[in-house]
Amino acid sequence: MSIRRLERVTELIHQEISKKIPLLKDPGLGFITVLAVRLSADFDVAKVYYSVLGPEEDKRRTVEALERAKPAIRAHLRSLENLKDAPDLMFVLDRSAEEVQNVLNVLSQLEKERQAGTNAEPGKPESSEL
Repeated sequence: MSIRRLERVTELIHQEISKKIPLLKDPGLGFITVLAVRLSADFDVAKVYYSVLGPEEDKRRTVEALERAKPAIRAHLRSLENLKDAPDLMFVLDRSAEEVQNVLNVLSQLEKERQAGTNAEPGKPESSEL
């Protein structure tokens, strides 16, 4: 198979899954964003990377809802002209946005502490140095 075809089919799957998920009527689905799709070279497996906003409980319910939705999503993909057969779907929760936010929070806190240290009066020890 050509690399170009793999890229086109991967993009098609990404677009179609992104369109299909909001139409699902499962109350367990949280606020989900499909970030990427990685299709195996033999077109048999598609890993769908997604993120969910909200607490851990929302993420857990979304995982369960996506598992229930797999047959409907695969059926939708099978109906597309460009696909002979729909790949098996593996949904992977991507936590990189949370990790980035944690790093930004730490950096922000360090910056606040640095600013507080430069705002102290010169020659006077800070309260933590007493």
